[in-house]
Amino acid sequence: MLRSASLFRSFAGGAAKPHKLGDKSHFEVAVVAAGQFTNTANMMMGTFCKHFPKTPVAFIGDRARPIMHEFSKDLYAHGAFKNESSMGKSIFQAPAKGFFYKLDSDVLEIKPAEKKLVLQEKEYSYDVLIMAAEAQYDLDGVKNLEVALKDYWNSHVLCNAQMQISGNIPRVSREFRGGNMVFALPKSPYKNEGTSHVFMAVKELNNDKTIEGQWYGSKYILTCADDYIHRVPFINDKMKSLAERYGVEVRYNLQLKEILYNKSTDYHRLSTLVYQNLKTGTTETINYGGLLYYPGSKIPKLVAPLVDQTGFIPVDKHTLQHATFKNVFALGDCTNLPTISNCLATASQAHTLAYNVDYFTKNMPLKAHYHGESATPIFTGIHQLILPGFDYSLNEISTKLTSDTSSFLAGIKQSLSFKLFKRYENKWFEKRLKGKIYGPPGWTKGAAH
Repeated sequence: MLRSASLFRSFAGGAAKPHKLGDKSHFEVAVVAAGQFTNTANMMMGTFCKHFPKTPVAFIGDRARPIMHEFSKDLYAHGAFKNESSMGKSIFQAPAKGFFYKLDSDVLEIKPAEKKLVLQEKEYSYDVLIMAAEAQYDLDGVKNLEVALKDYWNSHVLCNAQMQISGNIPRVSREFRGGNMVFALPKSPYKNEGTSHVFMAVKELNNDKTIEGQWYGSKYILTCADDYIHRVPFINDKMKSLAERYGVEVRYNLQLKEILYNKSTDYHRLSTLVYQNLKTGTTETINYGGLLYYPGSKIPKLVAPLVDQTGFIPVDKHTLQHATFKNVFALGDCTNLPTISNCLATASQAHTLAYNVDYFTKNMPLKAHYHGESATPIFTGIHQLILPGFDYSLNEISTKLTSDTSSFLAGIKQSLSFKLFKRYENKWFEKRLKGKIYGPPGWTKGAAH
């Protein structure tokens, strides 16, 4: 009877239920969620339970922190989601199987030397800690940014960090009426680094001939806080060639510091962006009529006991084991991994980490290796994108989606890639949370080890 019930649950797509905690105060393995969303922690939990369903593991995370489609904000601008509510699946997506506990509480303090976690109601000890913390969008890093985002009608400022606002991205071409159209990138690394709508917006502006006379003489300006657009050289070359093709002026080493904007009723409509030149230390200004800003990131204060002088969690880039506390493992964009740790990367990282935790608990060498596989979606037009993949060597690896920007078939390939990527985000979202895939289409176990 029990076996038939289990079979029914697997065919019906059911999920395992958490075990009762009782008076338990020690965990064999603890997965801690922190930061912007619970996606990374939920993915880690699902992957661990998939590979080791009989090993007890605890999931610790505040139930108020949602699970969202990571690229939902970007796809929302293309109408890929019906509304904002369809972008979040649930607060917690239980694994299909596994022996796990679930604590709906934030961790108040981590004591790695004592192997303890301080929660709101109790202190717990652990054998192995998995930090699945996500970076948070830093909207405080630019003066007046939050005010400007809430006052779009006057400021004409957009960013890709909030779902409601990212839905306005297509309005850029409809409502741009003069001055420079500016796209501002922060200092890397930042959350969803590499994801870009710059060329999509520029293409729409160039196609909008009905208002062209109103912004005659305006410039498209892309400002970068680094001395590159994208940290991966071959992708950077593609983006530089696209910028040249579309007439986008790229300015490097400029970090946005303040937004000064006028009201739409003011006679002098143009507003001002204040930058710091990170190379010279001087202040520079750019007048703008529209701004698309990609906000910087900040690391949750909770992980402070685990970070080094760089402000990130130091881990071995192959095994994902902490450099100092050997019973601590970490993944995601709070680590110092020299790659872009979006969900395409953490899907691979989670499998590597799950195996290495098992090896660690059995006093075996950590044989599973992550080689830095990741990819970044770059939206080249409405319903068009490229998805170049790369690894630690910064060489190109296939994602089965195009990275073609120059051939005469590039536009068709980019349209087909968008459809596949949309399917990946919609159809395979729960598979990622349950550890059933390793990254973009075609990536297999071999890519993660």
